[in-house]
Amino acid sequence: MSHTAANKQQLQDAFELFNQVSEQLTGSYAVLQQQVVGLNQELAAARTERLQLLADIRSLQLEASRSRRLSSMGEMTARLAHQVRTPLSAALLYASQLKQSNLPLEQHDCFVDRLLVGLRHLDHMVNDMLVFARGGQAGEEKIDVLELLEQVRQSLQPRLQAGRADWQVKAAQHAVAVLGQGEVLASVLGNLASNALDACGDAARLDWQVDGQDDDVVISLQDNGPGIADDLRERIFEPFFTTRTNGTGLGLAVVRAVIVAHRGEIELDTDFREGARFIVRLPVCREQRHLPSERLHKRQKAAIATSRYV
Repeated sequence: MSHTAANKQQLQDAFELFNQVSEQLTGSYAVLQQQVVGLNQELAAARTERLQLLADIRSLQLEASRSRRLSSMGEMTARLAHQVRTPLSAALLYASQLKQSNLPLEQHDCFVDRLLVGLRHLDHMVNDMLVFARGGQAGEEKIDVLELLEQVRQSLQPRLQAGRADWQVKAAQHAVAVLGQGEVLASVLGNLASNALDACGDAARLDWQVDGQDDDVVISLQDNGPGIADDLRERIFEPFFTTRTNGTGLGLAVVRAVIVAHRGEIELDTDFREGARFIVRLPVCREQRHLPSERLHKRQKAAIATSRYV
């Protein structure tokens, strides 16, 4: 074979090989196109499924949020009912006394005054609990802690007298103040005192101590009751946990919720074994200036609050 014929044969073989490769590439391209179409369809299906999952998740989140709101509303209603029970019972008691036909005028006026105080307390309590239900702290005021404890003592005075209870307040300072809602704080401190009276029975001793520690006001209450069993100490602040047959289990849960809402904390002193001792910490309200009349008024209130009541 001549050199020219050999070159022509090589060129023909190269074209045939090129054609074969081109056909293979065309076939591969067609296969790839089909795979791309299939993958696009799978991606579209996956995207649709993902959007459906996101819609389902949003629906579940909305349902869970609704359930939480309903649960919170139910719990808040139960808490409010528990908070209202004590002052409502006192108001009903005073109202029943007014039915006596031979009631002296002075006693009648006294019962009316106490009834009005109780009803105003209920009104403020409902308003304050609604504020907390909305998660806000509108209407914060400066609260003198010793005056607050005196308000609690006055609200419990009938029980203190009936049970021959001893109430004592000691304070390291004459004027200690916090910021918050006075009626709500008085109510929860009253809950602590009421629990102590229930636990101690007759001749209860309630000792309050008020101290300032750095940026906190520390309010402690200790009693001479049987104390709280070790296996219950971790659960006493849980909502709906109670050891009483007719209890709601919301008393201490409400106390902690309100204290936390006031940017404070409450704990049970586990080292105290001669009864129960609760410690409340609240941020101190600092004011540099006080009018002379305000200082005199606070000293007078402090002198009253640190007296002993039997």
